[in-house]
Amino acid sequence: MFKRKISTFVLSLGILLSSLFLSGCSEKPFLTQDGSYVIVSVSPTGETQSELIKLPWNTNTAIMQKLLIESSFVLSDLHTSIALEPSDQAHLKTTSLLANFPEPKRMTFVVDQHVHTLDVQSLQIEVEGSNVGQVTLNRTIILQGINNPNLQPAFEALNEMLHNTKQK
Repeated sequence: MFKRKISTFVLSLGILLSSLFLSGCSEKPFLTQDGSYVIVSVSPTGETQSELIKLPWNTNTAIMQKLLIESSFVLSDLHTSIALEPSDQAHLKTTSLLANFPEPKRMTFVVDQHVHTLDVQSLQIEVEGSNVGQVTLNRTIILQGINNPNLQPAFEALNEMLHNTKQK
């Protein structure tokens, strides 16, 4: 009887671990096909800088994965955005994470408690600025995602890793 319980437990644990591993290998909705992302910074004067995120083969990809997980949390509950007056935004620098998809990617979002399915060509999430968590889909649809307090630290860790790697 005891051996049967142990073998049932081991079998259950094996199935659980296998399902976790396999689900971890499946395609995530927030990942681009080629893993390319861009950091877009806009200065208070309107000057825009773009930096392609290129992770060297020896980097800690867990840092990038953490940022993507925090970004997906922002996307989990979207709301129509209330536009700020231009004077409110004029003095702040904004930084966003941008993902461009070579082929439109069908995604489902909850917007104002309604489910919407869209073909997404680009997805941009503000990580620093006056509207942290603001999401821009296909460069035209602006929504407010969850203001995730873990998003900015995850971005800062990635930014630090990228710039430390470049200096070596």
